[in-house]
Amino acid sequence: MSSRNKKISEKRYAEDRRQFKRDKSKNDIRAGAEQELRQYFDEQKFSNEDLIQAYPAIYEFIKRKAPNLAWKKYAHEFFRTYIKDLNKSNNLDLPLPYLTFEMKRDEPIFTLDWIQAGHEIDIILEKLWDYWILAQDSSAFSDDEIIGNILLCSMLYGGLNQTASLNALLEHLKNPEKIQKIFDFNIIFLEPLSPSYGDLFVDEKTIRKSRNFVPDQLTRLWLIHFNTRQIRDISLDVNAYLHLIFQKVKHPYTKKTFKFLRDYANFNWLQLQNADVDPALSQCLLENTLTCGLSEHEFENFAFPKFKTQLSDEIERNVSSTAKVLPDLNTSEAVENVIFIHKNLLKIIRTSSTDQPIAELIIDFCLRHQEQFNEFSKRIILWLISLYRPSSEQIKELSTTFDFDTTQYTKAFQDNQKLADSSIYTYYTRIAEPFLTHALQYFDADDDINDLLNKIYQQIISNTRLADEADRPEFKKSKDQTIHMLKRFHTFQQIVFQAEDFELEFIASQSRPRARIIGHTAFQVILKKLNQLLHDQSISDHHYKLLKIIYILAYRTGMRINEILGLRVKDIEGLNQFSIWVQPYGSKKQGNQHLLKTDSAERIVPAYALLKDDEYQFFSDFVVEKRLENKKSLYLFSNLNENKKLNKHTVTVPLKLILNQVFKGHHYSFHSFRHTAANHLSLLLNCEYAPLVQKLTDYSENEYQKIRAELLQNQHGQNHWFVIAHLLGHIEPVETFKSYIHLSYLIAGQKLLKHHPDMPNELAKKIMGYNATFKNLKITTDEKDFNFEKNQAVLATILLNDQTNWLQSNATDILDELSLQIDQSHDFFDFFVGTEDSKISLQRFYETLNILETTNDPKSTAQRMCLPEELVNYWYENALNLANIKSKKGNPRLFSIDSSTHLKPAMLDSAEELHAVTYFFEHLQKIARKNPIQIACVLNIFLNRVTASHTGIHYRWKDIDQLEHFYSQVKALFPAKFWHLLGQDLQTKLDAKQQPQLFKLAKASTDKHPSTQEEFPRLQLYSVKDGHALAAFKFCLHLACIGRPLSIPLNGLDYMSPDTVHKPMAVLHQQELLKTD
Repeated sequence: MSSRNKKISEKRYAEDRRQFKRDKSKNDIRAGAEQELRQYFDEQKFSNEDLIQAYPAIYEFIKRKAPNLAWKKYAHEFFRTYIKDLNKSNNLDLPLPYLTFEMKRDEPIFTLDWIQAGHEIDIILEKLWDYWILAQDSSAFSDDEIIGNILLCSMLYGGLNQTASLNALLEHLKNPEKIQKIFDFNIIFLEPLSPSYGDLFVDEKTIRKSRNFVPDQLTRLWLIHFNTRQIRDISLDVNAYLHLIFQKVKHPYTKKTFKFLRDYANFNWLQLQNADVDPALSQCLLENTLTCGLSEHEFENFAFPKFKTQLSDEIERNVSSTAKVLPDLNTSEAVENVIFIHKNLLKIIRTSSTDQPIAELIIDFCLRHQEQFNEFSKRIILWLISLYRPSSEQIKELSTTFDFDTTQYTKAFQDNQKLADSSIYTYYTRIAEPFLTHALQYFDADDDINDLLNKIYQQIISNTRLADEADRPEFKKSKDQTIHMLKRFHTFQQIVFQAEDFELEFIASQSRPRARIIGHTAFQVILKKLNQLLHDQSISDHHYKLLKIIYILAYRTGMRINEILGLRVKDIEGLNQFSIWVQPYGSKKQGNQHLLKTDSAERIVPAYALLKDDEYQFFSDFVVEKRLENKKSLYLFSNLNENKKLNKHTVTVPLKLILNQVFKGHHYSFHSFRHTAANHLSLLLNCEYAPLVQKLTDYSENEYQKIRAELLQNQHGQNHWFVIAHLLGHIEPVETFKSYIHLSYLIAGQKLLKHHPDMPNELAKKIMGYNATFKNLKITTDEKDFNFEKNQAVLATILLNDQTNWLQSNATDILDELSLQIDQSHDFFDFFVGTEDSKISLQRFYETLNILETTNDPKSTAQRMCLPEELVNYWYENALNLANIKSKKGNPRLFSIDSSTHLKPAMLDSAEELHAVTYFFEHLQKIARKNPIQIACVLNIFLNRVTASHTGIHYRWKDIDQLEHFYSQVKALFPAKFWHLLGQDLQTKLDAKQQPQLFKLAKASTDKHPSTQEEFPRLQLYSVKDGHALAAFKFCLHLACIGRPLSIPLNGLDYMSPDTVHKPMAVLHQQELLKTD
């Protein structure tokens, strides 16, 4: 006994010693790599500005110095960490260097055991064919033999090798009418049981997965025989049916034979002539790689979608309501409410010192803001309050507002232990916060909330499980804690809101991919619908462009929504062929942190290859416009005249509304675009053009060839899946297959169908149960062997039993209904530049003025900025005329003598000023549309009263009524909080009846506003933060004068010297149209 223990001890010591040596070796290599790079950086003395240009040289240095792969890996890791630290300590935004990844070699498929077992498979096949040939005629096969042959052929020729899938096929044979046909092959939608992975939810303990089975040539012949006989008695199990066939072929069948067939039938179908199933696909067929197909409903929605009829009438009825439903693209109201509630609850829960109990503070908050709670946040807040064990009086007060049973509410927490405040905080961050976030996608759903709890729990648990699946055992506790907390939360839902009981452990152990693909026809309908919303003025031109490009990028490239919305202008690389660099940047400290899901998500996406020609042109034009604004740090997608990242709900909510109007029933979301791109790429890179790429995508053959030429460096099928994984931001295809690829069974089945067995006509007739009704089969006496290629479509139709309704789609009708002759003409002279109606952003306008100031050449500027020359010339003449406006004393009104600019106001940079600018241009065109006289009045008074030395305008006291009038006209153009009236004894001198608005403004003055010694009142904008004057007033009105529509005349040019006036014809014609006070 002791000697045995001693041996074990020695063995363990030896293992530890070897592990210690391995760790020491790794640490030495890592230290060596870091030291080498530190020394290199010290020698080169890179400045922060030069460092980004030195990336290629650093990569080359690492490559040259690396004695082995481990050293290279550690060097890249150190380089990345070095840049991260540099960014953090210096508030920089340098792109992170790429990493190297270790690729684990897959277990070989072709082992010695596999080859030896293959000999046995060959013997079985030989006996099987003899059995078929020697049968006298088709009647010699019994019903059970036909079923057995279907099962055995599906294993040996069709790639159906797992027990659950074979059981599902047997189940299908009980209702064979469900078999379908696409193009020239058939597809059977199997739904095998799958304990922990699947897309089909049955109940909490049962899930199934979609397993699309394309019957191979031999299995299809036997299925036709099965249908011809109209066999309906399926009384045995799979094992028994196989046993029967082995008896007929006179081959031993033991308890191990079924497992042997499952393990080694692929010896045959992997080597079938013309089949060419690559190793990655073979692992999907063997179900060693997790993946699932499309359910029958989802496949029909994908390939042959049925749309809502009479869509045009519905759109006409809902145009006004649609405009109200579509959210302001800053953020939707639902999101704002959730953010508001979440921030305030966190603040209250974190409160450490207060006279009031925290529960009291939360209840007070709820009652004050009850209108901002939806049904989901209502459930969260009531549960949160229950953790503090509120009094009966508090519960009663709550119930009058939130309408719940007080007895059941008390019952829900009375037996629970009291929690510490820190524990309640943990509960909130673990459960409430993610619950509110995930519930947003359902806030306008018609479903009962109790029916949605399961889905929300699944998402909460999935988030905690991700790290656990990445071999991070320290997160195991996190997952278990989340389940424990969810149980407590769900018990509350059961007692108070009568939710159903279900076991969270089963949900936690399940993985459910969302197997849905948006077909190319549906995508065209979505874009057409977007066009219609633009035409109906439900969305602006700017928002239309944003949504269209974002939807196209997601649909064609598979980029995540966070990756798309985080793109900056400088992340678009290239001049003629644009690629997208998906990368992390920024920091929390700078407030611009943009993180990717994983390190492998950093990648280059070749947009020039993946987008169709017309889509790429639309994207390219948009990028060029953004580049012309000359601010590379700008977000690619933002609201007009802003540089803030769009909230994702501003993109997803319009899509959801469109999908709901287009489809009768669907489960699509924005993320479905990513699934679509993955599956389109699977078809493009792994199939011939016809039939799958041709029929299931909208890529032409030229586009198909172009994409393959760009993406494929070699022709080996296994590597194609790595290309797709990389484009989606995965290290290897395992995750891609598991979560995104839903056509692998279809692709593999279509490849196996290419094998045409050498089979005499008579044998083919015998196997299919040939009879006189098979009229269209092409069987001629001059051909000895059955011609599978000629008869492909006929066989598929025979097996279909003429069920063609499945193939019918009303897509053409809907596209015709949505095809509108939208007026594309746009007159730039009709709108204020910088507003959404103008289709020219403020940044682009300002950059144009910048160039004009330098070159004084409207023609070259127009070419450079891709704008009409007459428009740029109009702005230039306006700017020159305005620059020469003089006061009565002969002083310039808009520019000081020592000003560095002479055509435009200086750019602003503070957050408050930029907010005021955005607000101004958002409201300018809206007011001008309703009341152009009002805006003309404001601009003319501005030009007559402005001075170069002050940011506002002033009036003598005798003209105070004119200031009252001006304020009444201009105040709606800027945020109310910034307006301020500066002067002495204002409330004494102003008449509340004669100057009510100025009087109200004077009363709102606080100590934070500055005092003045001036004897006259001055109206201007002031900072709320520190009380300094804001230049946004002059900045905005000056630019509005330069970029005004032709219909807005200015007569504020009274004091310009005549010899310096540059008057365009439009101004000369309209000069006398309007006179101001």
